[in-house]
Amino acid sequence: MTVPTRAAAWTLLCEFTRTAALRRHGLSVEASMRALARRAGVVEGAELLTWGLVGLLHDFDYERFPTAEDHAWRGMEVLRQRGWPEPIIRGVGAHASYTGIQPEAPLERAIVAADELSGFVGACALVRPSRSVLDLPVESVLKKMKDKAFARAVDRGEIRRGAELVGMALPELVALVIAAQRPLAGRLGLAGGPAPELPDEPVPEAPEAG
Repeated sequence: MTVPTRAAAWTLLCEFTRTAALRRHGLSVEASMRALARRAGVVEGAELLTWGLVGLLHDFDYERFPTAEDHAWRGMEVLRQRGWPEPIIRGVGAHASYTGIQPEAPLERAIVAADELSGFVGACALVRPSRSVLDLPVESVLKKMKDKAFARAVDRGEIRRGAELVGMALPELVALVIAAQRPLAGRLGLAGGPAPELPDEPVPEAPEAG
């Protein structure tokens, strides 16, 4: 299987997504997916790239096609038309439970674990006095999970399902996602300063969390 480059994935994301917040979400989920890949023993090469690309692209069609009737379906269609590898297409589809694609492969299980929680961690960081993920404790995220009035759009059940799918206790998964976000906190607008604009030119991958 020939895996497209990350630059090709960024170009595709930017073609369909003009909103900086959605581009940042792709970056955050990419980082979480790479961290989950390393936990699963995938440490380099095409397979690690594939995990990251699924995270980067999982919502690439959402800005144009935000409904359940279209979102993910249209993205998968575009990827197939352009010759993208089937594992990436299935991974993009598996992130949305309503597609009926059962997350069977480790990558498919990981995107369920990474997607909602990456966004939720960012939301938790932004309500801290520091507005930063750099000092965000796991306990704060777990507490916010119980607050149904906070970030109502985030499906807590899907977060718990993701943890089960990857065989992690929820606090362990939260810690992994927080650690994955920290190296690119500034780029995500989670370092206490304003969120940056993200150019159409490919931005570098985040450094791996230590």
